[in-house]
Amino acid sequence: MIHVIGHLNPDSDAICTAAMTARWLSLRGQQATAWRLGEPNRETQFIFEHAGLTMPERLTFELTDRDVWLVDFTEPTQGPESLTESNVVGIIDHHRLGGLVTRLPPEVWVKPVGSSATLLWQLMTEDERNQLSSSEAVILLGAVLSDTVTLRSPTTTSDDRQAVDALAQKTGVDLDAFSRDLLSAKTSVEGMSARELLQKDIKTFTIHGHSVCVAQLELYALQQVDAVLDDLRQEMASYAEEKNAALVVLMLTDINLGDTSLWFAGSELSDIPQPCKVEGMLSRKKQMLPWLESHLKPRQ
Repeated sequence: MIHVIGHLNPDSDAICTAAMTARWLSLRGQQATAWRLGEPNRETQFIFEHAGLTMPERLTFELTDRDVWLVDFTEPTQGPESLTESNVVGIIDHHRLGGLVTRLPPEVWVKPVGSSATLLWQLMTEDERNQLSSSEAVILLGAVLSDTVTLRSPTTTSDDRQAVDALAQKTGVDLDAFSRDLLSAKTSVEGMSARELLQKDIKTFTIHGHSVCVAQLELYALQQVDAVLDDLRQEMASYAEEKNAALVVLMLTDINLGDTSLWFAGSELSDIPQPCKVEGMLSRKKQMLPWLESHLKPRQ
């Protein structure tokens, strides 16, 4: 049995594409089950509800000596502790390689596209695509639109646009209405605590020897979090101490203006005035990480 997992603090691409990767592997004659490594956000819930499909269950056991397929990540810090003791047999990802060491040569598919779902769609043969139900196609479509912010993100490629066109045709959904409802779910923060908001979409990286946690909130307007901003900053400081991180970054991204305001906690970048507004920044992987690499000094 192959256990298919996305990263911790999962976004839609991590859960949706893990689910469809397990389906793809089964079409290839391999036994596979998808798992999620955390609670789904409102956007992911919307996608599965719209598709009428059941979400993968939460992983509750260790992966030691089990066959594992990674989706949407290769950074060991973004997976369960037992990941390094597992047998990684495959990877589908669209991020930088994260230093994972495997026991045996895995089947690896990595490409600079806007979503892991796009890459999975490209890997499928015509026969495999035809065997997907329209509901399953909705899951892939939602993942692509989520990770590319409905094709607005600078990470969006022609491959993503082609995948969306093909999947929208297969699903029969009203693409404009579906995209609008998806963005509404993505940017919803009502009723969420500061801790829930901070951990809604947070990833850990090692940059110049520093442990760096980067959280991102994609919003219709930054004013959505004004009332909880002080609490968010306190949570950032607590999270830095809890995770022994040199830096915790909060990206408040206005998807309408295409700008991001940055807040920091921890021992690094304390000399930068906050909030630090970066015009044109939407993407954590394509814009935020290079920004951090240029601003952080190597650990002594």
